[in-house]
Amino acid sequence: MSANQPGDTAERLLPIAAGLACIVRGEGGPREVAHILGQLDAYEREVMIVVLAGLVDPDRTVADVLGYLTWDEHEQPVPAPTVEKTLREIAVMPNLPSPLVRWLKAEQQHEARMRYRSGETQGEIAQSMGLDVQTVGRWVRAAVAA
Repeated sequence: MSANQPGDTAERLLPIAAGLACIVRGEGGPREVAHILGQLDAYEREVMIVVLAGLVDPDRTVADVLGYLTWDEHEQPVPAPTVEKTLREIAVMPNLPSPLVRWLKAEQQHEARMRYRSGETQGEIAQSMGLDVQTVGRWVRAAVAA
């Protein structure tokens, strides 16, 4: 797999992810979701998860992101969620390395290295990417040593 393949795949899947978001928000149902996902291979489904997660703002409240759910599994009306915590506040971060975490970290490392090579300082990169300066420094030094 080339270094560009995950990014190219994510870009290609973005319109499909947008379609899934529309379906889930009321323009379709489980049958349409199953049809779309059935057309993707296992790798594309993994990338699709990352693309869909990227469409969600983690600083929105649970009530904001789930407010569209107005029915239960029996198609009966339910009250809108009222949880005022943000997704970031309730997020469970993985304890064990997963292929998706490795992929995301590799993408971050690649971006940091490219930005460093284009003239940005380690501090600027760390601040804009929400990372520790030491982490960016370690990634950059590893690229320079290679």
